[in-house]
Amino acid sequence: MKKSVSIINGKKGGRPDGSKYVTTFVVPGINLVILTEHQYNILAERYGLPLLKKALSILDEWLQKSPVGSRYKGKNNYAHFRSDGWVINEAKQMFIQQI
Repeated sequence: MKKSVSIINGKKGGRPDGSKYVTTFVVPGINLVILTEHQYNILAERYGLPLLKKALSILDEWLQKSPVGSRYKGKNNYAHFRSDGWVINEAKQMFIQQI
């Protein structure tokens, strides 16, 4: 019988667990979007605060109202903020329309 690598070398397989000590960052007016403070700071530097706040409100509304969004409740939402992702593109369109 062939043993798996993790049994042989005693290491856990798969992705490492997230730190239990990393807390989520609370953004006023945003209830369901989960980010750490470090992630929030990275996004604020990358996109600027006005665009980030618009994107956060779009994602928060989607998490509340969409049946697909319910799968992402309670999980970290950093991956939704890709530069080519729908959240940032929607925020850019709405931000341009306001100007």
